[in-house]
Amino acid sequence: MSILLNLLVLIVFGWKQEIFAKKMEKLMHIIIITCTISSAVVPLVFQTYNPNCGVCNPTILYDTCSTKDGGKLCVLRGNEIVDFVLNTIVGAAVILALIFCTVAMVWVYLHVRRQEIRMQQYNFRQRNADNQIDPKRI
Repeated sequence: MSILLNLLVLIVFGWKQEIFAKKMEKLMHIIIITCTISSAVVPLVFQTYNPNCGVCNPTILYDTCSTKDGGKLCVLRGNEIVDFVLNTIVGAAVILALIFCTVAMVWVYLHVRRQEIRMQQYNFRQRNADNQIDPKRI
C-alpha cells in the first residue's frame, strides 16, 4: 500500500520524491511499527498464542472439559473475545487495503488516460499520414 500511495501522490498530485519523503515516510513507518508491535504484544498479554500445525498463532486451544459433560469443548488456553477482535481487525484491514488499492489504481489510470487524451491533439503523425507520399524504393 505504501508503494501505491507513493505512486498516487507522485502521478496524480505531482509531488516530488523529496516532498513525499519529508511529509509521509516518517508517518508511514510509525504506523507500520505501531501496528506490528501491538499485534504481537496483545496476544502475549492475553495468552492467546497457541501451536497450530507447528506455527504459533493467536488462536484458541480447545479441549474436552471432562467425560461427564459428554465431550463438550472448553477453552483450554486463549481468549475468545481477543480471538474475535484480532480476526475482525485483520479482516477489516484486508478489506480496507483492497478498497484503497482499487480506488488508487483507478484514480491513477483515469489521470493518465485524461493526460493521454489531452496530448493526442499534439500528435501530428496521424494528421499528416494521409498527406504524405511513400518514397519510391529502389
